[in-house]
Amino acid sequence: MRHLVDRRKLGLPSDQRKHLLNNLCRQFIRHGYVHTTFGRAKEVQRLVEKLITLGKEDSLAARRQARKVLVGHSSSTPMSAKALVGKTDLEKTMLKQRMSMINGEDLVTHLFNEVGPRYKERKGGYTRLVKTGVRRGDGAQRAVLMLVD
Repeated sequence: MRHLVDRRKLGLPSDQRKHLLNNLCRQFIRHGYVHTTFGRAKEVQRLVEKLITLGKEDSLAARRQARKVLVGHSSSTPMSAKALVGKTDLEKTMLKQRMSMINGEDLVTHLFNEVGPRYKERKGGYTRLVKTGVRRGDGAQRAVLMLVD
């Protein structure tokens, strides 16, 4: 019996499982789809549905909750003012964009500016999970998790 079992363990220690799922969530928000195994996709689907629901309500609290998942620990090292001294405007912009790509702030803005408003009128079911066959090496069931239109 599986009473009170909250999530799948995916055969990984908890820290590795958390990082794997966070990375899959980030890739899903960035691209709108992700190819992975069926078990992982079902677990990512739970997390992504919650993120999109947060993206529908554009509030400071929702942005902070989304940042916990999408940004991670790399935001704890802010860009120093010394890095911007003596740079041209173009170099400053490029440096800020590169830092944004590293720490995931672009994913938060993408979630709240593009993905969330697209599903404003929808009450749930933002993703579709499609089985795509078995993996050749070990026979694991493969799946594609994608956004619905």
